[in-house]
Amino acid sequence: MPVIRINDATFVDLKAISTWLGTDTPSETVDVLVRSKMKDLGMERDIENAVAHKGPDDEALVFEKAPGLSFTRILSASINGRQPEKVNWAGLLLDVIGIVKAKGLSGDKLVHELQVPAKQREYAMDGYKFMPELGISIQGQSAADAWKEVSRLANKFGIPVEVRFQWRENEKAQHPGKIGVIHAGS
Repeated sequence: MPVIRINDATFVDLKAISTWLGTDTPSETVDVLVRSKMKDLGMERDIENAVAHKGPDDEALVFEKAPGLSFTRILSASINGRQPEKVNWAGLLLDVIGIVKAKGLSGDKLVHELQVPAKQREYAMDGYKFMPELGISIQGQSAADAWKEVSRLANKFGIPVEVRFQWRENEKAQHPGKIGVIHAGS
């Protein structure tokens, strides 16, 4: 469970608020306040809907379908049982595309197979970057879009992928500070 540090004055305020709210612990008080604020903002906690089960370490949330991946960072990943060179969403996508290329798709066929913007030539504008090892230029993707394409390719070509990631401590993150696990291709 994540731990948050607060200053003494805020702790005293939490204790005063807990008396008013009828909660027994600062943790319960924070939960009530967060739920109230989320309701005011029209937000819903969807952990119950997306989580398949807790992981073996009882810390990671294992998802059947990808949750919101904004404000996440990859902690570890496995593609075909090996670690990717760059452990980030873009590196993960490039490694999976490399495996697809090794299965016989290259050039025009590879570009047409991808559902992310790609060009079969060197192009370095509009967010594209040329990948000499792939022989194509690919436009940068958000974490969610990168995972969507990784998952699609992994499922289509039978490439087992597992990603363990963490949401950053950001109020806009879907589950700030929590660790999640997603799979594809198995």
